[in-house]
Amino acid sequence: MRACRANAIYFERGIRKVDYSKCVACLSCVLVCPRNAIQVTSIEQPEQIVSIKIDHEKCSMCEECIDQDGGFCPKNLFYKDSVKKDDREDVGIRFKFKEVAKCQGCLKCEKDCPENAIQPIKYET
Repeated sequence: MRACRANAIYFERGIRKVDYSKCVACLSCVLVCPRNAIQVTSIEQPEQIVSIKIDHEKCSMCEECIDQDGGFCPKNLFYKDSVKKDDREDVGIRFKFKEVAKCQGCLKCEKDCPENAIQPIKYET
């Protein structure tokens, strides 16, 4: 944390996280970490995500995206839910659309989904 000149590294519930809106991609944190515990997922400017599309045809319900340790989605924006459709229950992975502003734009979800079922919808300028 002290190596980050941009103050982008912070703690949340005892877990170190990165505020990608502050990160300047200097990689100082990577250089000083004695355990090589910092994984760089992208050094590009974070994308502004307006929504997330989940392709339920591709999704195998592996549930990696709802892992609560923040390893998949730093903000835990995915959850499992069931919806009643035409007298049957449809169970699937959902995105917390009301919390899309919390999305850091790291695109880790798109990269880490083993079935390529998660498709971020980016703000186009």
